[in-house]
Amino acid sequence: MKLSRLVCIFLIFVTSGYSQDTTQTASLDVQSSGITVSARLSTRKIPLNRPLSFIVQVEWYGDLDRYEISEVENPSLQNFTVVSNSSSDRREMVDGKVKAIKTFEFELEPQELGMGYVDGVIVKYIDTKTGEGKHLMTNRLEAKVIDPLPEPGEHSPLFYVAMFVIIVLVIGGAVTVWYRKRLQAKRAAEVPPPPPIEEVYLDKLKLEIPLNAPVLNVKDGFASLSKLYRHYLAEKFDYPAANALVDDIVNMLSQSEDSERLIDMTRDVLNACDVVKFSGSDGDRAELERLFTMVESALQAELKAAEQNTPIEK
Repeated sequence: MKLSRLVCIFLIFVTSGYSQDTTQTASLDVQSSGITVSARLSTRKIPLNRPLSFIVQVEWYGDLDRYEISEVENPSLQNFTVVSNSSSDRREMVDGKVKAIKTFEFELEPQELGMGYVDGVIVKYIDTKTGEGKHLMTNRLEAKVIDPLPEPGEHSPLFYVAMFVIIVLVIGGAVTVWYRKRLQAKRAAEVPPPPPIEEVYLDKLKLEIPLNAPVLNVKDGFASLSKLYRHYLAEKFDYPAANALVDDIVNMLSQSEDSERLIDMTRDVLNACDVVKFSGSDGDRAELERLFTMVESALQAELKAAEQNTPIEK
């Protein structure tokens, strides 16, 4: 009798709903909406240093206490190991019906790069109404283990390559700027300083009033001498001497503490040129040569003082 009972139980388990689908369904009786078992992986590609979740879910409608679900054993694995597992129960309303959901979750740890497999698991349950025991089985699942991701605070090799390139570019840019500034400074040092304005005006004096020329317009010579000397004073003392009155120019020179000799010479030259300009006369060549020599001597004295960096005798 005991032997025949064991055979019956064995036949019940063997002939129960066994399938290789991811989601399995077993019809229990005409009054039940059935019970389903599904299994899934949280992803099909998992980095070597990240966990993978294997989730088994059992669902049915109707009486919440109709079925007793046995704990699901750890699945058989290839290239994975189980690091933890948990289970939970919840209830939902679906189309006005109460659905019971029991979830088993396994946290898997990849072992090495390549394919990994999770064999199907058997979910055993008992119909508390009939006392009948049955089981469903999930199908085999697979996932690919890929290269690990950087851990928090770590970076991929590409990050370090990018940082190296950026550092090289920054250093290269700094060196380039430094080199250009140094080259500009060197070129600036090689450029000779501008000549003293006295030297410039001495050249202009001889060019604009050629006393040794066979033909010389004396009246134009007085005008050129006055204009040239006024421009020299304007540039030398930063003063609008080009159109200023002679007395105003002399007063400016007095305030700048220039030598009495320069002040007297300036008054003499500018007044004499103004006389020729406003009198309508052609002027005297000897007078022009005298004034020319006075201006030339004053410029030469200023130039010599500038070269020796010593003030002219007062």
